[in-house]
Order: sequence, then C-alpha cells, then structure tokens
Amino acid sequence: MSSSLPKKRLTFFFSDIERSTELLAEMGEGYAQILREYHNVIRLVLSEYGGEEVDTAGDGFFAVFAEAHKASIAALMAQRAFAVQAWARQIGFRVRMGIHTGDAIATPAGYIGLEVHRASRICGAGHGGQILLSQSAVRSLRGTPPNGAELVDLGEYLLRGFKESERLYQLTVPGLPATFPPPRTEKPVPTIAVLPFVNLNPNTDKQYLGDGIAEEIIIALSKVPGLQVVARSSAFALKGQQLDVREAGRRLNAKAVLEGSLQEANGKLRITASLVDAATGYNIWSGSFHRKMEDIFTVQDEIAENIAANLKIKLISKRVRGVKSRQTQNIRAYDFYLQGRQHYYQFSPKGVEQAMELFRQAIAIDHSYALAYCGLANCYAYSYMYIDRQEQYLLAAGRASRKSVELDPWLAEAYVAHGQALSLEHQYEEAERAYEKALELDPKLFEARYLFARLLFIQGKLEEAAHWFEEANRARPEDFQSLLLAGQVYADLGRDDKARAARRRGVEVAESSLLLDPGDTRAFYLGANGLVALGETEKGLQWARHALSIAPEDPMVLYNVGCIFALLGRQVEAMECLEKAYEKGISQREWYENDSNLDGLRGLPQFQALLDRIAEGVGN
Repeated sequence: MSSSLPKKRLTFFFSDIERSTELLAEMGEGYAQILREYHNVIRLVLSEYGGEEVDTAGDGFFAVFAEAHKASIAALMAQRAFAVQAWARQIGFRVRMGIHTGDAIATPAGYIGLEVHRASRICGAGHGGQILLSQSAVRSLRGTPPNGAELVDLGEYLLRGFKESERLYQLTVPGLPATFPPPRTEKPVPTIAVLPFVNLNPNTDKQYLGDGIAEEIIIALSKVPGLQVVARSSAFALKGQQLDVREAGRRLNAKAVLEGSLQEANGKLRITASLVDAATGYNIWSGSFHRKMEDIFTVQDEIAENIAANLKIKLISKRVRGVKSRQTQNIRAYDFYLQGRQHYYQFSPKGVEQAMELFRQAIAIDHSYALAYCGLANCYAYSYMYIDRQEQYLLAAGRASRKSVELDPWLAEAYVAHGQALSLEHQYEEAERAYEKALELDPKLFEARYLFARLLFIQGKLEEAAHWFEEANRARPEDFQSLLLAGQVYADLGRDDKARAARRRGVEVAESSLLLDPGDTRAFYLGANGLVALGETEKGLQWARHALSIAPEDPMVLYNVGCIFALLGRQVEAMECLEKAYEKGISQREWYENDSNLDGLRGLPQFQALLDRIAEGVGN
C-alpha cells in the first residue's frame, strides 16, 4: 500500500554508545554526566553543520542532514571531539556512527520509512570509534571525502531485517585508529536456484528424470558451507513457466540460476547445464555431458563441483557427500525412486499411495537402497498423521526408517525419517537423539532443524524450539513456516518484540511464496495466523477462508484455520474446524494441549470432550 505523503531525499545520521549498559553498571549515577557530555558534543556538531535532531532515546541519536557531505563532516568532528576528552579515554568511551542517504516521509513525529531503518542498522553494525556509510551515502558525497578522511570499501553485508545486501564503507578519521573488526552483521552468501532440467525427448513419459537430476544437485549443493540454495518447492514452482533467467532469479531472490536439459536415447544420456548470473544474464559456466545412463550420478556430482568452483566455494569436504555416494548403482531402481519422489511431493492420499508402491519396487530391485527405505518411511509417517491413524502405518514407518539407518548410517535423511517415526511413537528422547545425529551428519539440513523444532514445541521446550525454528529459517530463508512458528513460540515466551518481528518477516515471505504458487494453502493459513497476531484481522480472516475454499477437507488446513478462529474468539467455527481436523487425521494430542492459539477454547466442554476423544483414540 503506497502512501500519499510526500517523500524527501535526506541523509540520515545515527549514533550510539558502545558498551552503554556496561558503562552504566560501572559508573552508576556518574553515567548521567557522561550522557550529558555525549549529547552536548553531538548537538554541537549538528548545530555547526546543519543537522536536524529528530529523536534522542538514551544513548541513541537520530538526525537528518540535507547533504551527505555535511553529515560526514559532523561525524568526523564528533569522533575527534570524543577522542581528545581525557574522561572518554579513561573509561573506554567510544561511539559508533552510521550514515545513509535515502527517501523518507516527513511526519509531525519525525521521519519514517524503510531507509530510516536501514540507516539505524548500519549504525548498529559498527564498532565504537567507527563511522560506517552506505553506498548511496558515498555516492552522494560526489567527490573526495571531507577533511582529509579516507573511504575504505568493506564489502557487502546483510543488515538485520533486510533481504538484499548492502555495501558498507568506513570513513576513517585522520589521526585516529582505522582498523576495526568486521561489521557486526552477517556477510551475504551466494544464493543459487536450480531449475528443473527440461527433458527434450519428444512424447516421453520420463519428465520426472529432469526433476530428479535437479533435485539431486539441490541436495548436493545444500550441504556446501558458504552457499545458500533455493528450496526445491520454490524453484520447482516455476516449472513450465517461460521465464527469462533474470526474472526467475528475481522471483527466487537468487544471484545465480542453474538451468539445463537432457536427452536420452539407447541407454545414452546427453545433459547440458548453464549457470547464469541472475542480475546480468551473463553465463558464468556451462557444460555438456555425453555419458551412459549408468553415469548419471557422476554427471550430477561434476555439475555440483563446477558450480562450487565457479562461485569460488570449496566443495570438497569430508562432511559433504556427493550424489554417487548416496544413490543406488542400479538405474532401474533409481528410476522407480525418482517416480516415487515425484508422487510423494503431491502430498495427497493418492500420491502417497502411489509413491509407496514405487519405493517398494525400487527396494525389490536393490535391497540395500537406503534412500528408497527413507522415502517409504516418509510415506508411512504421512499416512499415519494425515490419512488414517492406523497402528500398522506407525509400525511400518519405524521399520523402514530403522532399515534406512542400518543400510546407510551416514545418511542424514535416514535419521530424520527415524526421528519422525520415534516422535509419532512418543519416544521423544530417542527422537531428539536421531535429529541431533542428522544435524551432526548434515548441519545445514532444513528438515532436521525444522522437525526437531516441532518435536521440542510439542514437549513444551519453548526456548529450544524457538532456536531451532530460527535455525531452520537460516537454512532456508524462503521458508515462511519456520518464521511464523518461531513468532508464536516467542509470543508464548513473552518476547513480544521478537514475536512481532518474526511474524512480520514470516508474512512477507508467505506473500512472496504466494507469488510463486497462488494455490499454496499452507502459505495462506500460516500467513493468516501471523496477520491476526499482528492485528491485521480482516486480511487474516480473508486468507484463512481462502485456504478453506481451496482445500475444505485437508486436515492441516482445518486444524490451522480452527486456530485462527480461536484467536479471533469465533469459538463455534473454531470447534467445527478442529473436530473435523481430528476426524480427518490430526490426532496428535500434544498439539491440541500445547498450542497457545487454542487457549481461548480450553474452558469449553466441547474442547475437553475433543481431548478425551483423542486420548481414547491413541493406540487404537
């Protein structure tokens, strides 16, 4: 929603005191005098160089200047003034400063806008005695830095709360220390999107082969330290769309995009692949491979190695397993496995049933195929949770996951499947150990982090759950569910600021996801929960009802929309949804008992009756 208020192009100046809390503790009442001295210096330079004081909160200063040049001189003079004060040297008093040029909306209360927040984050990234400038502020200087100072290009960094990186510069003060640790924020990592490979064979029924090649490359690259890989679900949402690679990169927020094609004939395979810079459209690397079908895994590993090399990332590591080391050597078994994964990703009763049969066929050909057993365990767990809570599914999930671990004790996905089965069996300590083992083998594995967080949540271990939901989002920044669930956990812990920040980010990511896949019910109902918690009830209710209209019988939709109705005080509609969700398969009592969204229903006899029904049904 755009504002009709006029925007002004300004340079924003922020400053605050390093170690302010420690200084307050050390100096007690004497800190008030230090604060007065600090305020006097800043106000003096603002007056001298045309700065307008906007806000002062404790040790934080916010001012605006009409010119970046004047803001830079003011910062230099203030740092010099602090450096010559004997009292400042005696107590280790140092101030960090941030300068950024951008647009803001002028209001009676001050200036508002995203660029104001960006300036504040730039200041927060600095160290005491340091002046940091954004690239736009440097451009606004239009020439050499003032008063003999120098500009040092520190490189690109990710400011907290911003998706795009920001190039930061240090303005050195002549005669004062110029060496500081790296900015107190994260360095951006290269982000790559791997699109489904196009099968060029006419009238082929093996379209899944191109998907499988891309998926294996995604899995291999996801294990590489220093590289961020767009999730399969997001990249594959663009399948079939005739998009320019730069547009695909923009939609997926990726700096590089891998696209490719394959042709199969008489047991021979021809694979081409191109890694493209999403910003410029220029080719970074391309390769063409003519091999036997049996060499497909070697080709996938070679593509992953070339990508890492061209992005200047070290791929070879004892902790990074290639495609060949985790796959069967039987191409027919692999073919059934790929078909099984394709059907499983439909996340429907029919799709999961077909996937089960295909995984069984893969196992019949190769009895030692750990990944196929892992896929079979996933199907049984899904069936138990969402289709029919039969004990036979639970037992089968446990058997298949244990077999997968037995066959390949170095396969992280096997421990994730086993952890999920143990969780469903209420063997929580053993499940935690399984997830911890998965994370030991593959620290970046999203599913391990996310399912571990869910396990901790249902046990009421909220501190740990919040940590692992955040870690899951670090592994997959485009995942809205981990952010929104983290927001709920922070709210349960009484950390309202962190809850609001996580929910706001989660809603934004959900909206981006819906641009890729407008039928994503999970984005709608989890986003709706976040919107309601943020006070945007009308929009939240609209999203919730839309999710119901897309999938009125889906148990996860019913449960989560029931939670939203409960938050809004719509008890009758909430109970209708929750009762139907239970009948359709959502029967994990721990969720109903620990989900704070349902607190408004706990005094209802109908809700207690539902809990009793769930308890009676366990083990049946």
